[in-house]
Amino acid sequence: MKWKIVIGLIGFILLITLIGTGVYQFTVAEAKEREQTVAIQAEARLKKELAPKQIQFEHVFNGKTQYSVFTIEQDGQALRAFVPKTGKIETRRVKDGMKIADVIRQAGNPENIVSAKYGFENRALIEIVTKTATGYDYSYYTYQEGSFIKRLRIN
Repeated sequence: MKWKIVIGLIGFILLITLIGTGVYQFTVAEAKEREQTVAIQAEARLKKELAPKQIQFEHVFNGKTQYSVFTIEQDGQALRAFVPKTGKIETRRVKDGMKIADVIRQAGNPENIVSAKYGFENRALIEIVTKTATGYDYSYYTYQEGSFIKRLRIN
């Protein structure tokens, strides 16, 4: 009788594991695969249009327009390239931009930060997402000076 209970519990654990794996595949893994596809297409476009010596992928920024952000070396300069699916590729010199760590220090409590990334919406910017008691704060800072642009609160 006890072995039936043990087999039943093992079967239940396996079923829960399979269901969890399926949910993960249809949500998180699918979104990561889509982001990776966007990054690969953007890198191919970057190589074709600018032909940099070195390319390092940073992340995909989902603003009004989706951008893939790369650090590249071209003509001996380190540049940050903002590559949309269509439209003009924008570049900014890395040394002219604020470091995310500096903006985080200015922004406040680093323990509440969920993500920090470079982006591009009408101009180069830095996005800092912090967790609040009721939701999330999306704060945007200029790329060049690190000065505050706007804040969006999602509760």
